[in-house]
Amino acid sequence: MKMQTVSILALPLLALAACSGGGGADTDGDGKISKEEVAKEAESIKFSPGEWENKVEIVDVKFDESKLAPEAKGMTGAIVKQMVGQVQTTKNCLTEEQAKKPGADFLAGAENDECTYKKFNLSGGKIDADIECKGKEAGQQGNIKLSGTFTGTTYDMQMDMVMQSPQTGSMTIKAKNSAKRIGECKA
Repeated sequence: MKMQTVSILALPLLALAACSGGGGADTDGDGKISKEEVAKEAESIKFSPGEWENKVEIVDVKFDESKLAPEAKGMTGAIVKQMVGQVQTTKNCLTEEQAKKPGADFLAGAENDECTYKKFNLSGGKIDADIECKGKEAGQQGNIKLSGTFTGTTYDMQMDMVMQSPQTGSMTIKAKNSAKRIGECKA
């Protein structure tokens, strides 16, 4: 379940980095979206620097327990059900420098060379992305779909994630992510 938790926590960073005004990241039109093209989109972000509050709410979780050992099935289901309705609130400071040029390191998956951006369209204040990542362990894979809206001081989006692992089966997570600028950075 570590892969799923890391993905949920990394998504707000992706959303913050992903919001630009382009018509899609595939700027060379080759049908593939490279990390360089995604990073280029990130450079055009027009967010306001300052303190941002980010909220992630787990709306629904479905977990296939068929691959788990019998003794783990009941416990895992209970843990998964506890995730629903949980809201994680974080605050972070977006500096002037980060606001001007966030760079590829701001992106979820930037450290993981195994992510593929199937769709990455951020035009008209809307977010529409589809990202696939391979996990660190053999056979782990995740698909993340993002849709929503953004301005220079807010964003709201829906996240649909499907995580698969040969050891634990599949987990589907639906979440809402919203963020807003709440003031100046605190020292």
